[in-house]
Amino acid sequence: MRSIIVLAAASLASACSLMTPADPAKTSFDFGPLTSNPVLLRTVNRPFVVTEITAPAWLDNSSMYYRLVYRNADNPLPYRASGWVMPPAALLTRRLQAQLSPVTWEVDDRTAGESTQRYVLSGELLEFEQVFDAPGHSRGVLRLRAAIEGGSWSAERTFSVEEPAPTPDARGGVVALVRCSNVLARDIAEWVATIGRDSGGQPVAGSPSGH
Repeated sequence: MRSIIVLAAASLASACSLMTPADPAKTSFDFGPLTSNPVLLRTVNRPFVVTEITAPAWLDNSSMYYRLVYRNADNPLPYRASGWVMPPAALLTRRLQAQLSPVTWEVDDRTAGESTQRYVLSGELLEFEQVFDAPGHSRGVLRLRAAIEGGSWSAERTFSVEEPAPTPDARGGVVALVRCSNVLARDIAEWVATIGRDSGGQPVAGSPSGH
């Protein structure tokens, strides 16, 4: 009788395991290939360097976060079956380096002796998540506190970028946040060009069209 009970329990456990659906395989995302030309193509007299972006502890991992502001705005939640291939700060660093760091340098003869100095951009990622304002409506939100040093001057600014998500799911959030990253690169390029003119009377950086 005892053997029969043990066999019955084992059979029941096996049946339950077959009836319980397995957790879906986790999908990992990156920013994909760079589909546009770098927005900051040259530095007038010095290399432009993007250092590793930092992030607070809760964001310094590969989780992909979303926030239901219509239900609980103070509770960021990680997607269970989706994540990033590396922490968002690392992905953003690589994207900004690809977008902002030029391949060649054009050195002004008047400042050739200073060519070993660099413009250095650093930053802290404050927010990088998909925000749901309603069950079927979401947007990507990116906030970065940036600082740049260029020889005898430095400047700081906090950038906030939002882009709508095409779909209310993880893939839609990825699309929105990648768009936010590309917009951020353009905004930083414009900022660097402006502060460069203000600090030295000559543009530090700019696009080919001069915008």
